[in-house]
Amino acid sequence: MERFPHLKFLQKITGKPRLNYVPNPNETTQKNLNNRVEHYGYLSQKTSSLKASWLEEVSQRENNDLPPLDKNVIPIFLQINPDLIGNDFDLKSFGIEIISQEEDGFIIGASLDGLNALNSKIKKFVNQEYGGTKIADFWKIIIGNQWKPENILSEYLLSLWKNINDNEIFAVEIGIAFDKPLGKEPDPTKQGGKARLQKHRDSQVERDDKLMERQDQFDEFIKYYGERLSSFIDLEDSFSCKIEITGKGLKDLVENYPFVFEVSEIDKINAINGSEEEEAVIEIQIVGPEDNSPEIAVIDSGIMEEHKYLSASIIARNSKSYVIGDKSTADHVLGGGHGTRVAGAILYPYGLPKPDDVYQLPCFVRNIRVLNHNNELVNTFPAQLMQEIVEDNSDCKVFNLSINSTAPYRLKHMSSWAATIDNLINQNRILFIISAGNIDSDVVRDYISKGNNYPDFLNEPYCRLANPAQSCFALTIGSINHSTFEDNYWKSLGDEQDVSAFSRIGTGIWGMIKPDVVEFGGGFVISKSVFASVRNNEFTSPELLRSTLNGGNAFGKDRVGTSFATPKVSHIVAQLLKLYPNEDVNLLRGLVVQGARLPKDFFINPTSKSIRCLGYGIPSLDRVTNNTHQRITFYNTNNIKVEEAHIYSLKIPDSLRSPAEEYDILIEVTLSYTAKVRRTRQKTKSYLSTWLDWTSSKLGEPLEDFKDYVLSEIEKGQATSYDKDLRNDLTGWNWKIKNTSRGPVEGINRTNSTIQKDWSIIKSHDLPNELSFAVRAHKGWDKMEEEVSYSLVVSIEILNSSLEIYEAIRIENEIELET
Repeated sequence: MERFPHLKFLQKITGKPRLNYVPNPNETTQKNLNNRVEHYGYLSQKTSSLKASWLEEVSQRENNDLPPLDKNVIPIFLQINPDLIGNDFDLKSFGIEIISQEEDGFIIGASLDGLNALNSKIKKFVNQEYGGTKIADFWKIIIGNQWKPENILSEYLLSLWKNINDNEIFAVEIGIAFDKPLGKEPDPTKQGGKARLQKHRDSQVERDDKLMERQDQFDEFIKYYGERLSSFIDLEDSFSCKIEITGKGLKDLVENYPFVFEVSEIDKINAINGSEEEEAVIEIQIVGPEDNSPEIAVIDSGIMEEHKYLSASIIARNSKSYVIGDKSTADHVLGGGHGTRVAGAILYPYGLPKPDDVYQLPCFVRNIRVLNHNNELVNTFPAQLMQEIVEDNSDCKVFNLSINSTAPYRLKHMSSWAATIDNLINQNRILFIISAGNIDSDVVRDYISKGNNYPDFLNEPYCRLANPAQSCFALTIGSINHSTFEDNYWKSLGDEQDVSAFSRIGTGIWGMIKPDVVEFGGGFVISKSVFASVRNNEFTSPELLRSTLNGGNAFGKDRVGTSFATPKVSHIVAQLLKLYPNEDVNLLRGLVVQGARLPKDFFINPTSKSIRCLGYGIPSLDRVTNNTHQRITFYNTNNIKVEEAHIYSLKIPDSLRSPAEEYDILIEVTLSYTAKVRRTRQKTKSYLSTWLDWTSSKLGEPLEDFKDYVLSEIEKGQATSYDKDLRNDLTGWNWKIKNTSRGPVEGINRTNSTIQKDWSIIKSHDLPNELSFAVRAHKGWDKMEEEVSYSLVVSIEILNSSLEIYEAIRIENEIELET
């Protein structure tokens, strides 16, 4: 075992959290309440016009031989008081299925009963009858369908919209709403469990029937204009697929099909191509991985499995090609391959060992080929492919995905690719480690030639993370320079530990902190000539293995990219799996981020730009997996349900709090969690079935007082209270990021992410005798209140001192080392 292992600390208290959000009365809503007749007239006129227009559309479709639509399912676009739209908000009592939640309270919906339920509520509102009051929060109903393209199409398709030819053929990805979530299957061993289980199964059958009905209806619609090219991918509230359709059909789909919430072009997906090198050989004695070592799946262009430096890591029977019509699992990409390089970076993250060294491979590598010989993903729906790969490789826990779209992620909805990855991570307790994506050297040169210099051009919209790097639960990896280079003709873009000029940056979708971490993936150099040229060279490129199927060296320094930073984090996760083979995936996520640190002065003074470029920084294998005399780490994994809080506490020995000493003490806290997701909603807290955050005690605040602040009631329904004024007088921690966008790092809020790290440095004599932390579960969209899993990691480290604290803190908390 490790000499200074991470220690498991115990949850102290469970109860109901004190969540103090109370919305203020809204002026528009109050005005509607005060003018019921006027508001009734406005809404009634709108619903009447909307219904008449829809019935006319349905009638004309029958006469013009267009795909039929249900006269009782009416598309509706309305604005509702944004304060009313909580994360568990729905309009079912108004007969409306929410198709998509938009900004500023706007809702794309579909009335399933010809607007009857809504009209009934409107009448109750004007008559001041029970059930009608909420109509005051229905501010606007938009007539017509001119709003649809702007809210449903991707930016690219919207730019083409007015000039689309009816006979033009489009290949597009479609998102269709189907918001019929099911709760967790009941436990039949509990009282009444068998009856609840049967009811759940009946509901499952009913849901499946309705889902198939909607999918069949969609297929019938599409057959008039084209065909479906992929299977349906079913998520909690929607399904997606790839279709081919005429321009006429695309217009009809967007303007009239009631359940569509997203139409986007098919992303081009590939990886970096290689280059040729002269042959060279280093003699190394390679030992295969230990028998119990994990196997990391590499989803890529294939691997040269007979490569002398990695053959011992391959279990050939597990290799598989998903390239349609090509069963070969070899890496056929010219110029040294791609998947071979990625696999090599997992096995040799720091380059090849010295000649004549004995080197034991750290893990096994599973070869999952998805890219063709041109390094492209073709004729495949990525979401469907990810699902198939995970189902076929159910014994694999970690998947390295150094593949991205060539374009930045779209800002509105989580993509089907990323959402499917999130769903697979949560359902299967696995981990995807994904590259942030690359900016081509020609694009970088073009920016610079136009006066948009490094690193400023990284702020351009084109340079944001590439799909599916915005995935909520995956570890997303960016790249930094591993060296600084300059000679008479060339100079590196950025210095050592600066963001690589090709590395796409965050934040992620809805303000998530992405990339999560960065690793050394190389850097670009720029020529000093008038006509600047941008490329990499051997001094700015990491040493990587190469496929020799088409000749060339078995290794070299000829490629750079986030593709090769990513497997270095996969290497770290492989080491974690050896230590924690049975722990939840959230502990893997949490420990990687906990062991990361921003370079240079950004660790002490993080900025919005540093977080967007570097995430939480560079993970250290030593910090991720182990501690020292000067550092101690505690962790716990647990499950929590909505409106529940778990409190943890650590004692600090008196010897570390001596008034005579002024040591700098670093406190680091990382919360990691996963939950169910739904694509039709925006913002993290609506995307997730339940969302979590953490908070801490103030300096000098006893556990008992902190408990009363965090919990409104504890187990057995015992209510608590706390002195608000007294607590406000206490000094809080100087956390670097905080849980507000108006914190020290402007625009960055840790609670927008599902990995929430923060850190603070305090003088030892200011330490309290006890540190307490609470994990709180908040309402998302899940009304079944299912549990979600999380990990909490807390580290205490003394900086710039040889004083030993590990044993003192361990003993103070009465934690025994495992033997």
